[in-house]
Amino acid sequence: MSKLNAEERKVRDNDRFSQRVDERRVKGEDVVAYVLANNKAFKFLTKEEKFSFKERQATLQQEAIVKAKLREQQELEKIQAEFTEK
Repeated sequence: MSKLNAEERKVRDNDRFSQRVDERRVKGEDVVAYVLANNKAFKFLTKEEKFSFKERQATLQQEAIVKAKLREQQELEKIQAEFTEK
């Protein structure tokens, strides 16, 4: 197989992502979940799917922030407990 230049790789990858999104759409699978896992396929979503993607992405980011704050709070409580025991 000959080596592809950057432009040829980009075209090949775009074709693959487009095909995968179409296959999932035909099968009735969650296309947005696929794109959340692989952002390169975003440009192949429909307008409604892009809207759904952005909503779900925002929700996931909020959940990550909440988890990080909770983890930080638990660590602080653990450290405080260690100091009060001594």
